[in-house]
Amino acid sequence: MITMQELLTPEEVAKMLKVDRRTVYYWIEQKKINHIRINRKVIRFRLYDVEEFLQKHVVQADNTDSIVDEIMARIS
Repeated sequence: MITMQELLTPEEVAKMLKVDRRTVYYWIEQKKINHIRINRKVIRFRLYDVEEFLQKHVVQADNTDSIVDEIMARIS
């Protein structure tokens, strides 16, 4: 069971992700981040949902090692 101490406010999520509070509200409006609506005005987040949101937005880097090897082979 989740306790209220384990839930984060939109302001706490914004601070954690180093974004403006309005950005978090935009994500809520666009249904981009899972959240719990306690009532019309009170919104909370589980840490798990914030972590899941981050995982969905990870951009994988290209394989730079093979690119560097190819460049070095051309230079040699």
